[in-house]
Order: sequence, then structure tokens, then C-alpha cells
Amino acid sequence: MLDLTNARRIGIIGGGTVGWLAAIALRRIFDVDVDVTVVEAPTVFPLGPGEGGSLNLTDTLCRNGIDVDVFIGEADATHKLGVLYENWRGGGISDHYYRMFGGSGIPEIECRVEGFFPLLSARIAAGENLHTYIPGFELIRRGASQNEIDELLATGESGLYPSYHFNDAEFERCLRRVGLARGITSRATVVHGMRLDDRGHVSALQLGGEELEVDFAVDASGFARVGLGTVFNMHWCSFANVLPTDHAIIFELEPREPPLQCVTRATAMKAGWMWEAPLNRSIRAGYVFSSRHADAAMALAELEHQYGYRVEAKHELSPAQGYFSTAWINNFVALGTASGFVEPLEAAPAAHTFEQLRNLECVLANGSGIVPAQAIEAYNSANARCWTGVRDFLRLHYDCKGIDTPFWRDLAGAELPEGYADLRACFQKRTPRFIDIQPYVASGWQSLFQQIDWISVAAPLGVVPPAAACAELRRLSAESQTEVQAYVDRLKGTITKISSTRGWMH
Repeated sequence: MLDLTNARRIGIIGGGTVGWLAAIALRRIFDVDVDVTVVEAPTVFPLGPGEGGSLNLTDTLCRNGIDVDVFIGEADATHKLGVLYENWRGGGISDHYYRMFGGSGIPEIECRVEGFFPLLSARIAAGENLHTYIPGFELIRRGASQNEIDELLATGESGLYPSYHFNDAEFERCLRRVGLARGITSRATVVHGMRLDDRGHVSALQLGGEELEVDFAVDASGFARVGLGTVFNMHWCSFANVLPTDHAIIFELEPREPPLQCVTRATAMKAGWMWEAPLNRSIRAGYVFSSRHADAAMALAELEHQYGYRVEAKHELSPAQGYFSTAWINNFVALGTASGFVEPLEAAPAAHTFEQLRNLECVLANGSGIVPAQAIEAYNSANARCWTGVRDFLRLHYDCKGIDTPFWRDLAGAELPEGYADLRACFQKRTPRFIDIQPYVASGWQSLFQQIDWISVAAPLGVVPPAAACAELRRLSAESQTEVQAYVDRLKGTITKISSTRGWMH
């Protein structure tokens, strides 16, 4: 049992976005006489290289009383309503598809029969793009301004759920200002280690020549990983054999002429992929690649060939992908990159961090500061499941065979993780279902990527072939088939029919 009812000080190792968010959340949960101190040790890359927010970003802000409009102004935030994928099927920049952040009220999502979406399956079977079912997509495709997007979202009829691109450094400054105003203490020094008591609990943070006594400690030190990697020596679960990229260069681009894109661009490259997150004053970008197939000089040369001008790397990183098997030990918990890391595809590092923090809040608040060992075990188990779900969803993006370079050829022949391999076999026969992603969540955790997200990536890549969509449509009742047929006729304006034995006939 962990009893924090008499806690006097909470210590946060590392500032950054993760550290200050954790401090603000814990300040809200604990009594006002409990000191919350952020030891702002130097951190690099606390959330990961992407600065495109995830779908749980807005909830994280609102839950912690951070005004979204203030966040937008102070963090140089711009709308992010989805991800644009270019060249992932090998057809060049013009060969693209979208994963939009679809919301409620859309017929294609509201209509569900026996665990699947018949209207989306009809689109797949008919060879139609999935992203165009979003009511607000056409305005986005035409390049709507930020103000036009504001107006579109205000109608409540866009079919979109908002998130944001943001400047990570400015977001941190915003959180720091909020935290200090709420009575959080800041110490500008480095945590060199931790003193443990005879129970294995953290009793003090070692700050060089002094110690800071604590009753609960949070590691937000990023890749420094002061706790799990140094003090506790937890087992590392590597994704190296599943997610092939292990190197990244980060750079900035000059902002393009307005209007700004309200999607993150993800472009498949020779040895990996590149992202662009458009902000008001710059475009934050990076190239994640495999060091077995390219080095930084080769990556920069490829970028400069693509853009037509010189690109200067601001940072160069070699992060290992994977996670620590245990993130919460006694009165110590690691969040964000301090607990694990994956490449920033789909803003997965940020999404996972926000979900970690939400569940930490839930456990502490629901137990009134008294946490049984089983709850900590459940948190660790759910955290591991969530990491596995992220791994498999990201691996899905690489399940394409249209790019003829050594990196992509090697990837096409690589062995798949058992869980994803089994899902892929299912997707050859039907579209993704909720039961497919249910094993990735437990103990109140929420899935970071929903059924519709898996469909939006699997179908354009051909992991869900049209024949699989046809097969599940044939299992509908005659009445439902008639309704779906009418939908397809309106969609295509051509004669397209379902046959109970032969599938779709064009």
C-alpha cells in the first residue's frame, strides 16, 4: 500500500511539457499545504520530436484548467484536424490519403451493424476515399484559413474533433507560468540521483551538494531517465525489431504563404519518413530514418533535393524505441520519454504521455491518496498494453510495399510481431473491429487509436482489401444491403450492386 495522506512534498524531476503538466495536475489533486516542486533539470525532447498534438490534448488542457484560447496564443498553436500521408503507397507526393479526426454526428460513423461500419465498408469496396466522408473535409482540402476553421468548428457540423500543432518550448513556458501562479515551486538544478529508504521508496532527490526530501516523486527527465534507467534498473522492452527507425534529424522550414495547413504532413522517404507541423511563425519538421540504410548526411541531401534549398539540422537524435516494463514503483512514477519512447508518427509519444498522466490522476484521486499495490500493478499492466497497442498501430503504417528502396524492401520482408500479424490476417477478411483493439486497453485506460483510426490507415494501404469489405457487406440483411446500395449509388452516381454470392459488381 502507498499512503500519501500525510505527504508534505511532491518532487518532479525535470521541467519541460511533461514535468509542468504533471506538477499542475498533482497540484490540483493534493491539498494546498502539500508542496509541489519542479526540479528543472535539463531535458531534451520530453514529448518526442513531433509538435502536432494528439486527440487527448484538448482534454488534458481542459482537465487542468488551462484555457484553450490562452494556450493557442502562448504556444503559437494552430489547428490540427488530421494527418496527410504522402507517398506511403509509392506513388509520389501526389499519391496521398488522410486520417482525419472524425467526430460524432457523421452517418458513416453513426451507422454500425454487428461491430462494423457498413457505409465505410461500402466505400472501401467501391474504391472510394475514406476521408471525404467528413463534412468539413472539402473546406480543409481547399486550404481554409485558421479563422475559417474556427467558424467551421463553431457550427458543430464539421464532423471534426479539434487538436493543435504547437511550439513545444512555448507550450512549456505557458505551463510554467500557469504552474508558478498556482503555487508550484521551481528549483533550477540537476537531480544526480535518489536516496531510497529500507522499503525501496524514494525519500529524497539528490541535487549535488544537498538533498530534497520528498514523499512522492515523478520522473519527467526525458531521455536522462534518472529513475527507471539509473536507480531502479527496470527491464527495457525494445521495439527495435518491429519499428525500424532509430535516428532523427530535426529542422525548421520557413512558413509558406497563408493559409496554413491544418493537418500534419507525413511523407514517406527513402529510408524512413518525414513530418511537417505548420505553426504561425515556422514549420517544425523532422526526418526519422533507419541508420542501417542512411546517415544524417544522406538524409539531409535527400531533404535538400526534395525542397530545392539548403536544410540545416537543429538537432540530431538516436532514440531507442520501446518502454520500461514497470513505470510505477512504490512512491515513484515515470512519465513520457522517461518511461519509454516511440517515433512521433501519429503524435503517439504525446498521446501516450497524456493518457499516462490522466490515469495517474485517476488512481491518486479515486483512492484519496491511499493506493493499494494492486492498483499500481494494474497501472503498470495497462501502461504496457497501451505501449503494445501503439507499437502495432505504428507498424501498420509501414505495412506497404509500393516503395522500391532497400529500407522499404527490407521492411516488407521483416517478421511481424505476433499480435499484429494475427490482426493483419483478420483484416484480410474484414475491416478492423473494436474487439481488435480492446486487448490494448485495461484498468480504465482509453485506447489512443480507435477502430475508425485503424480503418483509416489499413484501407488506403490495402491491408484491408476491397474483397474483405465486400465479404462483410454480404453478411448484412437484405434490407440493410438495400440501404447500403442506395448510399453507394448516391456516392458514385453509377450502377453498383451487391450480390449475395459474388460481392460487388461494377
